[in-house]
Amino acid sequence: MVKVVLCDSSTSYMEKVKKQIQKIIDNTGYNMKITLLTTKLKQVMDYLEVDEGISIYIIDVDYEDNHLIGIKLAKKIRQKDRNAYIVFNTMRTDSVYNVMTGLIRPSGFFKKPIKIDDLQILMGDIYRDYLNLQGESEDIFHVNIGSIIYHIEYKRILYFEAFQKKVYIHTLNQRIGYYDSLSELVKRLDDQFVRCHRSYLVNVDNIKRVSFNDMVLEMKNGGKIDISRTYKSMLKEKLNIE
Repeated sequence: MVKVVLCDSSTSYMEKVKKQIQKIIDNTGYNMKITLLTTKLKQVMDYLEVDEGISIYIIDVDYEDNHLIGIKLAKKIRQKDRNAYIVFNTMRTDSVYNVMTGLIRPSGFFKKPIKIDDLQILMGDIYRDYLNLQGESEDIFHVNIGSIIYHIEYKRILYFEAFQKKVYIHTLNQRIGYYDSLSELVKRLDDQFVRCHRSYLVNVDNIKRVSFNDMVLEMKNGGKIDISRTYKSMLKEKLNIE
């Protein structure tokens, strides 16, 4: 389960964000729970001492009109919990520099009031990342699309295709599209996947035949994928072809 902590100097604002987050959880079925709403920094620190597992911290940067307080809190969270997802909410865009130079590695930075569409994308990205981390040992790819969460074994994936700002997962009997990029996706996958073209990321275990004369890959389902010269050497190295 992913737990959500809200820390803000405004109780009324926190209540609004809480309702938005709860609506997202209810609509998507994410395994998430709001565990703490507080205006007191000490309560967050006390929570850190006893909490186990993964948490999202949504923090007011400009706490009591002093952006350094929110940043100091975030640094303490990061020191205690290296895997925490830290999200900053602020009225002042000039706080960005202090956050980005603070070695905090935030998962998001939003200007108040946060829009529910932005919050939904953020929660979806974090939850997908959480599921992928949980499934690393199982070789399972997790992706959420709206209220549906797909769990796809790596061995079933033939390739990923990028087209018009979406990534499409191709299996023997499915084609699933969602918003992502291959450049981000390749960072999250293991080494059985390799880029062969700017638009394709293929599962080397599901390659049936490769022709560097024709610059084409044939997958186990008979589908053919172009090889670009940019990724030719990378593909050869992955397939141990000289």
